[in-house]
Amino acid sequence: AEVSTQSTGSREKSIANKKGTKEEYPELYKWFWQMYEMLLSKFTLYFSKTLFDAGTKKHIRPSTMVQVVDYRSKIAEFVRKSKAACATLLLNTSNIKFAGHGCKLHPSARLDQPQEYSERFEVLFHAGKEAQPDPVDKKSIVFLYNNVVSKCFPPYLYDNLRKRTYFLCLLDENVFLSLTYYSERAERTTEICRFLEDFRTNLNFSKL
Repeated sequence: AEVSTQSTGSREKSIANKKGTKEEYPELYKWFWQMYEMLLSKFTLYFSKTLFDAGTKKHIRPSTMVQVVDYRSKIAEFVRKSKAACATLLLNTSNIKFAGHGCKLHPSARLDQPQEYSERFEVLFHAGKEAQPDPVDKKSIVFLYNNVVSKCFPPYLYDNLRKRTYFLCLLDENVFLSLTYYSERAERTTEICRFLEDFRTNLNFSKL
């Protein structure tokens, strides 16, 4: 479903001037504030592993409650609703220097890439019964990603041997979301396609 980008609270409505009367915020100011809030929501998702692994729920909860959109919850909710096995947000680090979540890498430091190609795709967020995606599923997702990026395949793959279906959505450069189903699903499944399209539109602020 489409995500509303309307801000909450008095700042969106009006402010009181020195005489006690209320004045509307300038439209540009409201637009910038909406952009700020949407960026905060987006990068809370992208850096969720750093945020949620580095701190306790007691410390994390107050800072994440200010989000306009809780993308983590929206993904998890759709996984349950559509009976998906899992959803995984991945970062392709095969062509960038990446020293792990929250790490600072000195420009002159030497960084060894993992030997396994699929391990160069870092999990930013995962929603499912298991804490991490199945290694074989991850290889299938990476295979699909490479073909989608090179425009060889549509963002859909059905593994006839393992009876599993994969959907892919490119979000930003090197960042993508995958949905995995342990059953055969049609490529044009309306519910899934609509969710992925709306998710990408909202995350990229297309309607802001």
